[in-house]
Amino acid sequence: MKFSDIPTYNDPTDFENGDNKYPCSTQFMVYNPLQHKYFLTEEALNYYGLDVERRYISSNPNVVRDFIEKVSKKVYDYICYRSGWNCYQVNLYRIAKSTGKMYDKYEFRKQFEQVLISQARFILENGDSAKFSINNLEKGVIDAKKPEENFMDTGDIAPEVKRSLNFMGLDRWFSLVQNWRLDTNEY
Repeated sequence: MKFSDIPTYNDPTDFENGDNKYPCSTQFMVYNPLQHKYFLTEEALNYYGLDVERRYISSNPNVVRDFIEKVSKKVYDYICYRSGWNCYQVNLYRIAKSTGKMYDKYEFRKQFEQVLISQARFILENGDSAKFSINNLEKGVIDAKKPEENFMDTGDIAPEVKRSLNFMGLDRWFSLVQNWRLDTNEY
């Protein structure tokens, strides 16, 4: 799928007829087909009252774009950690195509938009704790563990995001049929 194949709609007026194509982009959330991920827009941050430029005063002209990418990366990394790599690919498909059993497509998409907004608000209010290491390098002590014993510190994920992803079924590991592959050309 190419960027030009992704339809762009005006949210919510263009969704009233119900025959929209997914994945899609709106003024609040943009779909990137190369990464198979949704990203917030600057207009979404302004609409929900999140002033990133005031919080991160920087000479970097792309500070808002970097923040938006950080928010999506944290949410998608958490989904990958909780569901495992094979299930993560299926969850990317489910998010892109808005296929939730308990929702219609538009409601599923809006719920995921709220997940990204909640994570952005959490980072703005609490900072980014992922910048700090649990190891004290000044003491020379490093907690050496085998890779399979390591676990992801999810303290920088908003509790509301964890609850929403759990409710949406995007943080679960499930068994896949052997040798089953997703057709990545359709999303």
